[in-house]
Amino acid sequence: MFAKIFKPPTLTSTFSDDFLFATDRISSYEYTKRWTKSGAFTLTFPFDKEILKSLEENGIIFLDGDWLWIQDIFYEEPKIIVTGKDCKAFLETRIALPNNTGFTGYSSVSGTTEQCIEYYLNLNCINPVDESRKLPLIFAGGTAGLSNDSYMARFEYISDIVTTMCENAGIGYDIRGNIADSGFKFYLLKGVDRSFDQDVNPRVIFSSHWRNVISQSFEHGVDNLLNAVYATDVDEVSQLVATTASGISRRECNVNVGISHTDSWFEKYALKEIKDNVATESFNINVPFSNYGTDYELGDVVTVKDDFAGGFYNRAVTEVTKSFSSGQRSISLVLGTAKQKPVQKLVNNLINKTQQRK
Repeated sequence: MFAKIFKPPTLTSTFSDDFLFATDRISSYEYTKRWTKSGAFTLTFPFDKEILKSLEENGIIFLDGDWLWIQDIFYEEPKIIVTGKDCKAFLETRIALPNNTGFTGYSSVSGTTEQCIEYYLNLNCINPVDESRKLPLIFAGGTAGLSNDSYMARFEYISDIVTTMCENAGIGYDIRGNIADSGFKFYLLKGVDRSFDQDVNPRVIFSSHWRNVISQSFEHGVDNLLNAVYATDVDEVSQLVATTASGISRRECNVNVGISHTDSWFEKYALKEIKDNVATESFNINVPFSNYGTDYELGDVVTVKDDFAGGFYNRAVTEVTKSFSSGQRSISLVLGTAKQKPVQKLVNNLINKTQQRK
Protein backbone atom coordinates (compact mmCIF):
# COMPACT_ATOMS: atom_id res chain seq x y z
CA MET A 1 0.00 0.00 0.00
CA PHE A 2 1.20 3.47 -0.90
CA ALA A 3 0.04 6.64 0.88
CA LYS A 4 0.38 10.16 -0.51
CA ILE A 5 0.31 12.93 2.09
CA PHE A 6 -0.76 16.52 1.36
CA LYS A 7 -0.88 19.74 3.35
CA PRO A 8 -4.29 21.13 4.39
CA PRO A 9 -5.92 22.37 1.16
CA THR A 10 -6.75 26.02 0.53
CA LEU A 11 -9.00 27.69 -2.01
CA THR A 12 -6.04 28.63 -4.20
CA SER A 13 -3.52 25.80 -3.73
CA THR A 14 -3.08 22.82 -6.06
CA PHE A 15 -2.30 19.23 -5.21
CA SER A 16 1.19 19.82 -6.57
CA ASP A 17 1.62 22.75 -4.19
CA ASP A 18 0.31 20.73 -1.24
CA PHE A 19 2.13 17.45 -1.84
CA LEU A 20 4.47 16.54 1.03
CA PHE A 21 5.65 12.96 0.64
CA ALA A 22 4.66 9.41 -0.31
CA THR A 23 5.42 6.27 1.65
CA ASP A 24 4.67 2.57 1.77
CA ARG A 25 5.86 2.31 5.38
CA ILE A 26 2.43 1.46 6.73
CA SER A 27 2.12 -0.76 9.80
CA SER A 28 -1.67 -1.06 9.77
CA TYR A 29 -4.72 0.59 8.28
CA GLU A 30 -8.47 0.34 8.79
CA TYR A 31 -11.07 2.40 6.97
CA THR A 32 -14.86 2.10 7.03
CA LYS A 33 -16.52 3.69 4.01
CA ARG A 34 -20.27 4.39 4.12
CA TRP A 35 -22.77 4.87 1.31
CA THR A 36 -24.63 7.92 2.64
CA LYS A 37 -22.44 9.11 5.55
CA SER A 38 -18.82 9.94 6.20
CA GLY A 39 -16.41 7.13 7.00
CA ALA A 40 -13.59 6.88 9.54
CA PHE A 41 -10.02 5.59 9.39
CA THR A 42 -7.05 4.70 11.57
CA LEU A 43 -3.60 4.62 9.98
CA THR A 44 -0.42 3.52 11.80
CA PHE A 45 3.14 4.31 10.71
CA PRO A 46 6.36 3.12 12.34
CA PHE A 47 7.81 5.96 14.40
CA ASP A 48 9.82 8.28 12.14
CA LYS A 49 10.67 11.91 12.91
CA GLU A 50 10.52 12.92 9.24
CA ILE A 51 7.02 11.46 8.83
CA LEU A 52 5.92 13.03 12.10
CA LYS A 53 7.15 16.51 11.10
CA SER A 54 5.18 16.39 7.85
CA LEU A 55 1.85 15.28 9.31
CA GLU A 56 -0.62 17.91 10.48
CA GLU A 57 -4.30 18.18 11.34
CA ASN A 58 -6.59 18.90 8.36
CA GLY A 59 -4.03 17.40 5.99
CA ILE A 60 -5.13 15.02 3.24
CA ILE A 61 -4.12 11.41 2.62
CA PHE A 62 -4.70 9.57 -0.65
CA LEU A 63 -4.53 5.85 0.05
CA ASP A 64 -5.85 2.81 -1.80
CA GLY A 65 -8.07 5.00 -3.99
CA ASP A 66 -9.65 6.85 -1.06
CA TRP A 67 -9.35 10.49 0.00
CA LEU A 68 -8.93 10.87 3.76
CA TRP A 69 -8.95 13.92 6.05
CA ILE A 70 -6.59 13.94 9.06
CA GLN A 71 -8.19 14.88 12.38
CA ASP A 72 -5.88 13.61 15.13
CA ILE A 73 -2.25 12.51 15.43
CA PHE A 74 -0.92 10.40 18.29
CA TYR A 75 2.68 9.29 18.64
CA GLU A 76 4.97 7.44 20.96
CA GLU A 77 7.77 5.13 20.01
CA PRO A 78 7.50 2.79 18.16
CA LYS A 79 4.46 4.14 16.28
CA ILE A 80 2.54 7.11 14.91
CA ILE A 81 -1.26 6.76 14.81
CA VAL A 82 -3.27 9.01 12.51
CA THR A 83 -7.07 9.05 12.74
CA GLY A 84 -9.74 10.97 10.89
CA LYS A 85 -12.58 10.74 8.40
CA ASP A 86 -12.94 10.70 4.66
CA CYS A 87 -13.50 13.94 2.78
CA LYS A 88 -17.28 13.56 2.97
CA ALA A 89 -16.79 14.93 6.50
CA PHE A 90 -16.10 18.36 4.97
CA LEU A 91 -19.90 18.72 5.01
CA GLU A 92 -19.95 18.15 8.79
CA THR A 93 -18.25 21.54 9.22
CA ARG A 94 -21.03 23.63 7.68
CA ILE A 95 -24.64 24.27 8.68
CA ALA A 96 -27.55 25.37 6.54
CA LEU A 97 -28.09 29.08 7.10
CA PRO A 98 -31.37 30.71 6.07
CA ASN A 99 -30.96 32.65 2.85
CA ASN A 100 -31.27 36.09 4.44
CA THR A 101 -29.04 38.49 6.36
CA GLY A 102 -30.91 38.02 9.64
CA PHE A 103 -30.56 34.22 9.66
CA THR A 104 -34.28 33.91 10.44
CA GLY A 105 -36.78 31.30 9.30
CA TYR A 106 -35.98 28.23 7.24
CA SER A 107 -34.01 27.49 4.09
CA SER A 108 -36.32 25.52 1.80
CA VAL A 109 -36.01 24.21 -1.74
CA SER A 110 -37.90 22.01 -4.22
CA GLY A 111 -36.80 20.22 -7.38
CA THR A 112 -34.95 17.01 -8.16
CA THR A 113 -32.84 15.52 -5.39
CA GLU A 114 -29.76 16.66 -7.28
CA GLN A 115 -31.04 20.24 -7.55
CA CYS A 116 -31.98 20.38 -3.86
CA ILE A 117 -28.58 19.12 -2.70
CA GLU A 118 -26.76 21.46 -5.08
CA TYR A 119 -28.79 24.36 -3.64
CA TYR A 120 -27.59 23.71 -0.07
CA LEU A 121 -23.99 23.10 -1.15
CA ASN A 122 -23.86 26.29 -3.20
CA LEU A 123 -25.45 28.39 -0.47
CA ASN A 124 -23.26 27.10 2.35
CA CYS A 125 -20.09 25.51 0.94
CA ILE A 126 -19.28 26.44 -2.66
CA ASN A 127 -20.54 30.00 -3.18
CA PRO A 128 -21.61 31.32 0.23
CA VAL A 129 -22.07 35.03 0.84
CA ASP A 130 -19.44 34.85 3.57
CA GLU A 131 -16.18 33.91 1.82
CA SER A 132 -14.78 32.41 5.03
CA ARG A 133 -17.38 29.62 4.77
CA LYS A 134 -16.20 28.56 1.31
CA LEU A 135 -14.76 25.06 0.82
CA PRO A 136 -12.48 23.88 -2.05
CA LEU A 137 -15.44 21.94 -3.43
CA ILE A 138 -16.95 21.49 -6.91
CA PHE A 139 -20.44 20.08 -7.47
CA ALA A 140 -20.21 17.32 -10.10
CA GLY A 141 -23.70 15.82 -9.66
CA GLY A 142 -24.11 12.42 -11.27
CA THR A 143 -27.70 11.26 -10.74
CA ALA A 144 -30.90 13.24 -10.28
CA GLY A 145 -32.34 10.94 -7.62
CA LEU A 146 -36.06 11.71 -7.21
CA SER A 147 -37.64 13.86 -9.91
CA ASN A 148 -39.84 15.67 -7.36
CA ASP A 149 -38.07 16.28 -4.06
CA SER A 150 -38.00 19.01 -1.40
CA TYR A 151 -36.36 19.92 1.86
CA MET A 152 -36.60 22.50 4.61
CA ALA A 153 -33.59 23.16 6.85
CA ARG A 154 -32.75 25.40 9.78
CA PHE A 155 -29.17 25.33 11.07
CA GLU A 156 -28.77 21.64 10.26
CA TYR A 157 -25.41 20.23 9.31
CA ILE A 158 -25.10 19.99 5.53
CA SER A 159 -23.95 16.39 5.98
CA ASP A 160 -27.26 15.52 7.67
CA ILE A 161 -29.24 17.14 4.85
CA VAL A 162 -27.33 15.27 2.16
CA THR A 163 -27.59 11.97 4.06
CA THR A 164 -31.35 12.33 4.54
CA MET A 165 -32.01 13.25 0.91
CA CYS A 166 -29.78 10.50 -0.44
CA GLU A 167 -31.35 7.81 1.76
CA ASN A 168 -34.83 8.96 0.78
CA ALA A 169 -33.89 8.85 -2.92
CA GLY A 170 -32.01 5.55 -2.71
CA ILE A 171 -28.68 7.01 -3.82
CA GLY A 172 -25.28 7.70 -2.26
CA TYR A 173 -22.55 10.30 -2.52
CA ASP A 174 -18.81 10.78 -2.32
CA ILE A 175 -16.26 13.60 -2.19
CA ARG A 176 -13.02 12.87 -4.04
CA GLY A 177 -9.89 14.80 -4.78
CA ASN A 178 -9.60 15.90 -8.40
CA ILE A 179 -6.03 16.48 -9.51
CA ALA A 180 -6.97 18.15 -12.80
CA ASP A 181 -9.22 20.77 -11.19
CA SER A 182 -7.07 21.17 -8.05
CA GLY A 183 -9.99 20.69 -5.72
CA PHE A 184 -12.53 18.20 -4.42
CA LYS A 185 -15.57 17.06 -6.37
CA PHE A 186 -18.94 16.11 -4.91
CA TYR A 187 -20.55 13.17 -6.71
CA LEU A 188 -24.05 11.73 -6.41
CA LEU A 189 -23.93 7.98 -7.03
CA LYS A 190 -26.44 5.27 -7.91
CA GLY A 191 -25.74 1.66 -7.01
CA VAL A 192 -26.04 -1.17 -9.52
CA ASP A 193 -28.53 -4.00 -9.05
CA ARG A 194 -26.41 -7.17 -9.05
CA SER A 195 -28.95 -9.32 -7.22
CA PHE A 196 -30.08 -12.78 -8.28
CA ASP A 197 -33.52 -11.43 -9.24
CA GLN A 198 -32.27 -9.50 -12.29
CA ASP A 199 -30.50 -10.55 -15.49
CA VAL A 200 -29.16 -7.23 -16.82
CA ASN A 201 -25.94 -7.06 -14.77
CA PRO A 202 -23.56 -9.81 -13.59
CA ARG A 203 -25.01 -11.30 -10.41
CA VAL A 204 -23.23 -11.23 -7.06
CA ILE A 205 -24.33 -13.88 -4.57
CA PHE A 206 -22.60 -14.22 -1.20
CA SER A 207 -22.72 -17.70 0.27
CA SER A 208 -20.31 -20.07 1.96
CA HIS A 209 -21.39 -22.57 -0.69
CA TRP A 210 -19.66 -20.39 -3.29
CA ARG A 211 -16.66 -19.96 -0.98
CA ASN A 212 -16.87 -16.17 -1.13
CA VAL A 213 -17.90 -15.72 2.54
CA ILE A 214 -15.31 -16.23 5.25
CA SER A 215 -17.71 -15.54 8.13
CA GLN A 216 -21.08 -13.88 8.63
CA SER A 217 -23.49 -12.60 11.27
CA PHE A 218 -27.04 -11.27 11.04
CA GLU A 219 -28.75 -8.68 13.20
CA HIS A 220 -32.28 -7.34 13.21
CA GLY A 221 -34.20 -5.40 15.83
CA VAL A 222 -36.44 -2.52 16.89
CA ASP A 223 -34.46 -1.07 19.82
CA ASN A 224 -34.04 2.24 17.99
CA LEU A 225 -37.46 2.32 16.30
CA LEU A 226 -39.97 5.19 16.66
CA ASN A 227 -43.13 4.93 14.57
CA ALA A 228 -45.81 7.14 16.16
CA VAL A 229 -44.89 10.82 16.30
CA TYR A 230 -46.81 13.49 18.19
CA ALA A 231 -45.52 16.72 16.68
CA THR A 232 -45.84 20.06 18.48
CA ASP A 233 -45.82 23.25 16.43
CA VAL A 234 -44.59 26.76 17.17
CA ASP A 235 -47.89 27.62 18.90
CA GLU A 236 -47.77 24.53 21.17
CA VAL A 237 -50.43 22.79 19.10
CA SER A 238 -49.79 19.04 18.84
CA GLN A 239 -51.04 16.45 16.42
CA LEU A 240 -50.29 12.84 15.53
CA VAL A 241 -48.25 12.37 12.39
CA ALA A 242 -49.52 9.49 10.25
CA THR A 243 -48.75 6.01 11.58
CA THR A 244 -50.11 2.51 11.10
CA ALA A 245 -48.51 1.06 14.24
CA SER A 246 -50.63 -0.22 17.13
CA GLY A 247 -50.46 -2.43 20.19
CA ILE A 248 -47.10 -3.64 21.42
CA SER A 249 -45.48 -2.63 18.12
CA ARG A 250 -46.35 1.05 18.58
CA ARG A 251 -43.45 3.25 19.75
CA GLU A 252 -44.41 6.86 20.48
CA CYS A 253 -42.40 10.06 20.81
CA ASN A 254 -42.83 13.81 20.70
CA VAL A 255 -40.87 16.27 18.56
CA ASN A 256 -41.02 20.06 18.46
CA VAL A 257 -41.38 21.54 14.99
CA GLY A 258 -40.72 25.26 14.71
CA ILE A 259 -43.51 26.01 12.24
CA SER A 260 -47.33 26.00 12.31
CA HIS A 261 -49.17 22.68 12.04
CA THR A 262 -51.08 24.20 9.10
CA ASP A 263 -47.87 24.57 7.09
CA SER A 264 -47.54 22.09 4.20
CA TRP A 265 -44.05 21.18 5.44
CA PHE A 266 -45.18 20.28 8.96
CA GLU A 267 -45.58 16.50 8.64
CA LYS A 268 -42.47 16.03 6.51
CA TYR A 269 -40.36 18.08 8.92
CA ALA A 270 -41.68 16.14 11.93
CA LEU A 271 -40.82 12.81 10.33
CA LYS A 272 -37.36 14.09 9.44
CA GLU A 273 -36.63 14.51 13.15
CA ILE A 274 -36.78 10.72 13.66
CA LYS A 275 -35.15 9.68 10.39
CA ASP A 276 -32.51 7.62 12.23
CA ASN A 277 -35.02 5.82 14.45
CA VAL A 278 -35.74 2.88 12.19
CA ALA A 279 -35.87 -0.90 12.52
CA THR A 280 -32.53 -2.49 11.70
CA GLU A 281 -31.72 -5.51 9.58
CA SER A 282 -28.19 -6.13 8.42
CA PHE A 283 -25.78 -8.86 7.40
CA ASN A 284 -22.16 -8.46 8.44
CA ILE A 285 -19.87 -10.61 6.32
CA ASN A 286 -16.14 -11.04 5.92
CA VAL A 287 -15.25 -11.71 2.29
CA PRO A 288 -12.18 -12.17 0.08
CA PHE A 289 -10.57 -8.82 -0.67
CA SER A 290 -9.94 -9.45 -4.36
CA ASN A 291 -13.59 -9.24 -5.48
CA TYR A 292 -14.35 -5.76 -4.12
CA GLY A 293 -14.08 -3.01 -6.73
CA THR A 294 -14.25 -5.46 -9.62
CA ASP A 295 -17.37 -7.59 -9.07
CA TYR A 296 -19.26 -5.06 -6.92
CA GLU A 297 -18.96 -1.62 -5.28
CA LEU A 298 -20.33 0.21 -2.28
CA GLY A 299 -24.02 0.92 -2.90
CA ASP A 300 -24.66 -2.07 -5.18
CA VAL A 301 -27.55 -4.43 -4.44
CA VAL A 302 -26.35 -8.01 -4.00
CA THR A 303 -27.83 -11.31 -2.84
CA VAL A 304 -26.70 -12.96 0.40
CA LYS A 305 -27.60 -16.38 1.75
CA ASP A 306 -28.27 -16.70 5.46
CA ASP A 307 -26.17 -19.76 6.18
CA PHE A 308 -27.68 -20.14 9.67
CA ALA A 309 -31.44 -19.77 9.19
CA GLY A 310 -31.57 -20.32 5.45
CA GLY A 311 -33.08 -18.10 2.80
CA PHE A 312 -31.69 -15.60 0.29
CA TYR A 313 -31.93 -11.81 0.72
CA ASN A 314 -31.28 -8.89 -1.62
CA ARG A 315 -29.54 -6.07 0.22
CA ALA A 316 -27.52 -2.97 -0.64
CA VAL A 317 -23.86 -2.76 0.39
CA THR A 318 -24.07 0.14 2.86
CA GLU A 319 -20.64 -0.11 4.54
CA VAL A 320 -17.24 -1.45 3.51
CA THR A 321 -14.37 -1.84 5.98
CA LYS A 322 -10.90 -2.33 4.50
CA SER A 323 -8.13 -3.51 6.81
CA PHE A 324 -4.39 -3.98 6.41
CA SER A 325 -2.03 -5.44 9.01
CA SER A 326 1.16 -7.54 8.97
CA GLY A 327 1.15 -7.47 5.19
CA GLN A 328 -2.36 -9.00 4.97
CA ARG A 329 -5.49 -7.34 3.61
CA SER A 330 -9.07 -8.11 4.57
CA ILE A 331 -12.51 -6.68 3.92
CA SER A 332 -15.89 -6.82 5.64
CA LEU A 333 -19.28 -5.64 4.43
CA VAL A 334 -22.51 -4.45 5.98
CA LEU A 335 -25.52 -5.32 3.84
CA GLY A 336 -28.74 -3.52 4.75
CA THR A 337 -29.57 -1.10 7.57
CA ALA A 338 -26.97 -1.33 10.34
CA LYS A 339 -27.82 -0.63 13.96
CA GLN A 340 -26.81 2.82 15.09
CA LYS A 341 -23.84 2.81 17.46
CA PRO A 342 -24.62 4.05 21.02
CA VAL A 343 -22.29 7.07 20.76
CA GLN A 344 -23.64 8.00 17.33
CA LYS A 345 -27.20 7.71 18.65
CA LEU A 346 -26.40 9.96 21.62
CA VAL A 347 -24.81 12.64 19.43
CA ASN A 348 -27.76 12.65 17.03
CA ASN A 349 -30.21 12.94 19.93
CA LEU A 350 -28.28 15.91 21.34
CA ILE A 351 -28.30 17.61 17.93
CA ASN A 352 -32.06 17.08 17.63
CA LYS A 353 -32.72 18.51 21.11
CA THR A 354 -30.55 21.54 20.36
CA GLN A 355 -32.45 22.21 17.13
CA GLN A 356 -35.78 21.87 18.95
CA ARG A 357 -34.79 24.61 21.41
CA LYS A 358 -33.95 27.14 18.67
